[in-house]
Amino acid sequence: MTLSVRIEKQRISKPYLGGWQHKITGVKYVNADSQTGPLPKQGPRKNTCCRAIQCIPTNDGATQSLRHHVTQMWRDDYYVPNETDKYMTVKSYENYADMKLKLDQYACIIQRNYRAYKWRKYIKECAYAYREMLEKCKKYEEEKATANKLRHKQNILRQIYPRSKADFDMLYGLIEKWRFDRLKDIKLQLSKADQRAENYRTVEKTVEMLNQIDKHKQTIKRSYQKQSALRFLTVNCKPIRWSSYKGKLVEMTTIKIQNAQKLKKIYDALNNCDVSSEERMKLLITLKKWVETHYCVEALDLLSLLDQEITLLNRKIEGLSLDYLNERITHSYLNFVRMYRICGCECITTESKDNELREPLETETKFCRNCLKLLPIRRFLAHTRMKKLTICSNCTALSRRNIAHVDYDPYMFILNCVRAEEEHRGSTSALAFIMQEQDIYHLVNHIWQGQSALSKTRDIFMLRMVRYQKDIEWAPWNCILLTKDEADLHYNIIDLATIYSEHLISQIDLRHLIAKNYFKRLMIFEKELQESCRFSEIQSKEIKYKPPVTTENYDPSKKYKLE
Repeated sequence: MTLSVRIEKQRISKPYLGGWQHKITGVKYVNADSQTGPLPKQGPRKNTCCRAIQCIPTNDGATQSLRHHVTQMWRDDYYVPNETDKYMTVKSYENYADMKLKLDQYACIIQRNYRAYKWRKYIKECAYAYREMLEKCKKYEEEKATANKLRHKQNILRQIYPRSKADFDMLYGLIEKWRFDRLKDIKLQLSKADQRAENYRTVEKTVEMLNQIDKHKQTIKRSYQKQSALRFLTVNCKPIRWSSYKGKLVEMTTIKIQNAQKLKKIYDALNNCDVSSEERMKLLITLKKWVETHYCVEALDLLSLLDQEITLLNRKIEGLSLDYLNERITHSYLNFVRMYRICGCECITTESKDNELREPLETETKFCRNCLKLLPIRRFLAHTRMKKLTICSNCTALSRRNIAHVDYDPYMFILNCVRAEEEHRGSTSALAFIMQEQDIYHLVNHIWQGQSALSKTRDIFMLRMVRYQKDIEWAPWNCILLTKDEADLHYNIIDLATIYSEHLISQIDLRHLIAKNYFKRLMIFEKELQESCRFSEIQSKEIKYKPPVTTENYDPSKKYKLE
């Protein structure tokens, strides 16, 4: 009997309703509801479908466990441990004595390394300070060399283009030095007959150089005379200035100042030689029409000179020189302008008389017993051997013309350095400002023998006259002649007796006594000034000096003007 068995395959294909996929192996894991068998015939099961499983859009995602948890793997002997886990192994037994010995060794190592670190740090700091000090010293030397170079350049320019009395004294000193050296060489090298001939040539050359200097001196003197003659007009051309609210500068130009400026423009046009004859004639005709309204003596003199130059220009004479006539016209024009407001002509009203052009009056004057003139007090300079201010500076200069010319420029530099230092220290003494270059010359050459008290250096450009006792005000009896570098070291000494020898201190005291005896009248004069409280006024108004360019006040970023 054959039994036929038929197997009914009731497996159905179900759709993919979502699941999970391993990223490495690629194995897909479906949801639990999709893994069940076919549904029973009695009907559909309830609550077998949910939105999280049977949804149209599918979402792919990945998961990663936290790092601080252990992750199970397929191997039993491998897993990822926690970061905070510690592996501890059993060490060999160590007693307390060995442990303390080790700790002492560790402490010694730490101390040794710390000391080495401190030494290395200290050495680095010292090396940095040393390099910084070297850089400062190098910069100081460069500034000192630049200041000395600038000073020598100024001296050379002053010798080439002399302007002041000190410049001409420098030239006279150079000529005298050249003549002395020349005569000395002639005496050593030549015989008596040749000496006489060379001496004659030396005298001729000296006279020739002196004549050239005198010609230039007269030219400079004439230019200064023109400036002094024009001073009454230039003073009135300046506008009135004052400081208003919050320090703002305010200027006011009055009618008097405007008139003075117009007159100054006419004077400049008369002095201008770089114009054609037609322009010159137009200027003269315009000036003549303006002066014709006056009938005073100054106006008539100016009109006659203007007529002469107009006539000569109309004739057009070739090669005609009118320089002398032009000087006469400018001089007559200044005389006319000086008397313009007080001449008494009909064109001058009473209101215009108040606008008289004149120089400001001197409030403090003094009578000179030598030239018999009433001069401003600034023209009287105090010096060592005087009892009263009775002789002006011009008469003092005339009395010294027969004395050999001395170049006081380096001594004036020393005096200016003293004045600048005393002003910086806030000194109330007037001795440094009363003394003149002749007094410093005597103090340096006759009392201190023209050399440094320490190194015996005779270079006058390197010497400075500084305080001996740095806490006492400067005076001829409280000073010492040193070089610039020695002066800097001298001010750093606290107790002089511990550094200087007894013999040196005794020599310095002796020179101080000589200076006190020589400048005793100056000491009395300085006391009178302090008692009368006039030195502050003299210092603020009359005493005007420019501090020299030294290493202390030298500024590399500043452009110095060579005068």
